[in-house]
Amino acid sequence: MKASELEVVQIDVDRLLPNPWNVNRMPAGLQAKLAAYLKREGFVEPLVVRPHPEQQGAYEIIGGEHRWRVAKERLGYSVVPCVVLKGLDDKRAKILSVNLNSMKGEAVPSLLSKLLNDLQQGVPLDDLAATLPYDTSEITDFLSLLQVPQGFADELEAEAQAQDEEAPMVLTLVLDRKQAALWEKAVELASNDVAGARNPKARTLELMANEFIAPRRKENDGRKQRSSQGGT
Repeated sequence: MKASELEVVQIDVDRLLPNPWNVNRMPAGLQAKLAAYLKREGFVEPLVVRPHPEQQGAYEIIGGEHRWRVAKERLGYSVVPCVVLKGLDDKRAKILSVNLNSMKGEAVPSLLSKLLNDLQQGVPLDDLAATLPYDTSEITDFLSLLQVPQGFADELEAEAQAQDEEAPMVLTLVLDRKQAALWEKAVELASNDVAGARNPKARTLELMANEFIAPRRKENDGRKQRSSQGGT
């Protein structure tokens, strides 16, 4: 369904039910800020729901569970705006739920510090802390980035990016019995080389990949060298 075809409807809060797979959690302090935000601004972003797969007349929340809870339990809302997506099976609903909660990007510290500095010109620090998802000390820390030497903030961002690139990744491998036996044998044979590694199987995979890549890299380097010599 295209975005232009989506219809926002008001649904009774008691007909909305949370899904059982939501991985997001919100601390009490942020819930209080969310309540203040909704009380001040209202629902500027509707919930995303689907007709409940098991309970007739109910709807399952795909995105916006925390806003629903705060609106119902803290603010006394009787209805909330929702976008109803029909025809979603469990798989598509779960994927959409993860995407709605995850694909929102992250603030760049140096840019956020400039934005907070602009806001602070007309809004007291305590008011900023009350209306934004940061406490006073966090805002002060961001603002302090404006006082660091030229280029230092960029270095911090580059370091954070490097750390992110080095962060562990989860890979799923599906092996048949023969492949699994070979894999376990490789781990066994490499036990001395991977001793003490945080993840012996991952370290074994790294060694195997290097063994596979190294001769081809050497062959490619030799080919480039011969080509270079032939062209001079």
